[in-house]
Amino acid sequence: MTDDTPDTSRPGRTPGTADEFDRRDALRAVAAVVRGDGIDVDSDSTPARWSVAATHVVAIPGTDRKLKLRFKVAIGPLPDIEADLWGLLTIEEGFGRPQARALGKRVKGACLSSPAIEKAKARIDAWFVSMEQRAAGFGESWRPKGFADELGRVVGFGGRIPRLQTLLDALEESFSTAAARSGLKVRRERLENASGMGVYLDSFATARAMIRKLRLFVGPTNSGKTHAAMDRLAETESGCYLAPLRLLALEGQEALETRGRPCSLVTGEERDVRPGAAFTSSTIEMVNTVKVWGACVIDEIQMIGDHDRGWAWTQAVAGVAAPEILMTGSADAIPYVKRLADALGEELEIVEFTRKSPLRVQEERVKLSEVKSGDALIAFSRKDVMALRHDLLGRNHNVAVIYGALSPEVRRAEARRFREGTADVLVATDAIGMGLNLPVARVVLSTTRKYDGREERELTPSEIRQIGGRAGRFGMHEEGRVAVLEGESINPVRRALTSPPVPPEDPRSWISPNLSHVEAIARELETDSLAKVLRTAGQELLRANQTFRMTDLEQRIQAATAVDRARLPLAERDMLARCPIDTRDQNNLRLLGGWATNQGRGIPNAAPDAAERFRHHVGTDVELEKAERAVKELTAYAWLAYRFPDAYPEMDLCQERRAHLNAFIERTLAERSLARACPVCGARLKANHRFRVCDSCYGNRVEHRRDGHRDGRRGPPDRAGGSALAPAHGNGTADANGKTAGNPHQFHHPVGKDGQKAGPPNRARGRRP
Repeated sequence: MTDDTPDTSRPGRTPGTADEFDRRDALRAVAAVVRGDGIDVDSDSTPARWSVAATHVVAIPGTDRKLKLRFKVAIGPLPDIEADLWGLLTIEEGFGRPQARALGKRVKGACLSSPAIEKAKARIDAWFVSMEQRAAGFGESWRPKGFADELGRVVGFGGRIPRLQTLLDALEESFSTAAARSGLKVRRERLENASGMGVYLDSFATARAMIRKLRLFVGPTNSGKTHAAMDRLAETESGCYLAPLRLLALEGQEALETRGRPCSLVTGEERDVRPGAAFTSSTIEMVNTVKVWGACVIDEIQMIGDHDRGWAWTQAVAGVAAPEILMTGSADAIPYVKRLADALGEELEIVEFTRKSPLRVQEERVKLSEVKSGDALIAFSRKDVMALRHDLLGRNHNVAVIYGALSPEVRRAEARRFREGTADVLVATDAIGMGLNLPVARVVLSTTRKYDGREERELTPSEIRQIGGRAGRFGMHEEGRVAVLEGESINPVRRALTSPPVPPEDPRSWISPNLSHVEAIARELETDSLAKVLRTAGQELLRANQTFRMTDLEQRIQAATAVDRARLPLAERDMLARCPIDTRDQNNLRLLGGWATNQGRGIPNAAPDAAERFRHHVGTDVELEKAERAVKELTAYAWLAYRFPDAYPEMDLCQERRAHLNAFIERTLAERSLARACPVCGARLKANHRFRVCDSCYGNRVEHRRDGHRDGRRGPPDRAGGSALAPAHGNGTADANGKTAGNPHQFHHPVGKDGQKAGPPNRARGRRP
């Protein structure tokens, strides 16, 4: 018996019989005989599958170099060999070296003469032909010698012999990498030319046919620049005012009407058209670039540098057809506007304004107990705003709150409470940085960091100036002061308020593909997928443009993915993808996708009916958050109803429910004490209840967790389709009914006196009963 001879004397083996173990041993003995010829076997499969190492020499197109490729070819089963093998295993003398050598010769002949080898070589040749054809489209950008060098490195595989498909994948990946460096430039130019984004300014034919003058009014908050621009606008025969927020658009309408100019209001979800009005105040995304105006005011022009919405300011500056374009904002906008004006070839005048009342840095940190009437405390999340509100109410303050989740109507109501003195302290996010005139004496930052949807980062100097500038309203206070809460550093505030703006690293303006661009890219790509069109535009276009860069399209791509399944024309899906929803919320994406599907089937969409659950006078903290989400859904419905009235026919009911919810939210926020509720079941909690959830829900979660551990799982699925250990309300994802899966690790954290989570109980405090 040798190492290559199977053991036929295994205990319990009956002479003249064979089993699977014998077969595998015999296959390994045969494989040892032919291994020097590059032949290998998978003995565990039934029947056994054979493969052979092959060599193929190819010439690299465009060069005088040849490349020797080594790869494994799958031959597959050899039925005759398999049958003879079983026969040899059952003969009286058994299977030994002579039998292995005899079968090895037959295996070698079958493998080396297999047509699979020539087919494999043909596949490689076909790939190089395809590569040569694709590379021809890159013209002079293609560098074949450099590609040959890269192939030489790629196909080495560290001395290993890869399977054929692995080799082909490596060849394709290396070609894609080379194409990204050379050929992709040609593809990008072709897409830019086909889409028209390479000549973006030419898409505004009316504006390009006019001689326009650009005037930039820059200065800090409370310097009178917007007032001066509105005075100038009111002197013309017609005009438009463009604002970043509906709140500011409302103020713009009022400002023009107080100057004796009837003015219509146009926002994404609202139309207030005044008969005979020659002026329009609108949100900037609703700008009309076809109509000819006497003048135009573009407010908060520094937003042109914002990677999410800056495209709308670029579109307005480049596209409004008016002989005079007045832009107002901070000096941070100057580099962007100068670069854009140069590209437009139009005259730019910069007018600088100075603040009317002084603004100073308060070096002393402010304790929460030292907050006084007229202060505005700034936080950067709804959770932190509500926690500060709770603390200040406990110190006998009347508190108004403003944060991004509130509708413009509720923000105005809360601002009115503060302005009229019903509330003596304001707690807000940076939402007060625009669109609200407030009698703030002192701005107090609770932190100098914020989460911007991507990462937690330091506030920029521009953001600090914009927020801090709300302090010391002219005519109400002699000066404004900016401070930080105890525990925070004043240094970022001091630097921002005492240093000039730092020029941006990249002063190119943001632009976004409109419908004509989308349709042109779709034709070039030969696709009907809106998500693919937008993803291609975001990844490949405007890389080398000296004036423009592509805006962040990720949210629009998420919405496009949700509506692409609907049977709708590309133009309608593109409009749906612009709907103002929170794409980070999967419930919102499902809602939008459902609306789109119904629209494609010709089924009218009913207005969301969540408002019917809020018929009582005031609500709990949980109900408040649900009401805010319901308002957002109704806002999205109204936005779509203006564009597709047949598919979204319940506009009047939508507005009625929206007004009802806003009133409910206003009443709830005006309450001195916000009742608490369990975020899982909605049951009211006692004021002195130490935990976030009720005892019943906590017990259920603990029991589920125990069951999960017994079953070897992290946790059983909950009603939302996820794990019972999903994040808690406020940190997790709500299901279709607005309920949220919670995390028992969070739920048993007691709530401290300051309204903040006190952390997990330790042994000293004991465990929750």
